[in-house]
Amino acid sequence: MYTTPKKDPCSIMGTDRKPNPLRYVNLEEWDDGAYGDTTFQESQPDTFDEPWPYRFQHGDSVWVRSTGYEWHLGKVAGQPKVGQTMMGDGLFWAVTYNRNKRRYAAPLNGELKPDTRHTREMLEEAGILEGASAL
Repeated sequence: MYTTPKKDPCSIMGTDRKPNPLRYVNLEEWDDGAYGDTTFQESQPDTFDEPWPYRFQHGDSVWVRSTGYEWHLGKVAGQPKVGQTMMGDGLFWAVTYNRNKRRYAAPLNGELKPDTRHTREMLEEAGILEGASAL
């Protein structure tokens, strides 16, 4: 039997991207750090790609950026995991979108937003809402 040799994850994804191992988290014990401050939680981003510290719940409607940089309407599916974001350790939420796709995305990476009026206004201003897919 012939098996292919194991590939280095860096060679598959490019040398600039390393795998980001996600770890289980107990939300009751998780500390959002400075992002847990109500000032951050009540604030809204000025631009669409800006990180937005936000706590989601299972079943929440969200906007998620796919790996192809397109935005899709999706739903949070389950509990988050912890991994490295642009802003340090942060929560990654499992999101289902586009009928059968699923990915982990982090609000602190600017790739996950709640489905709110403000988010939709930013999508419209960026010219994205017309091309965005619905569930």
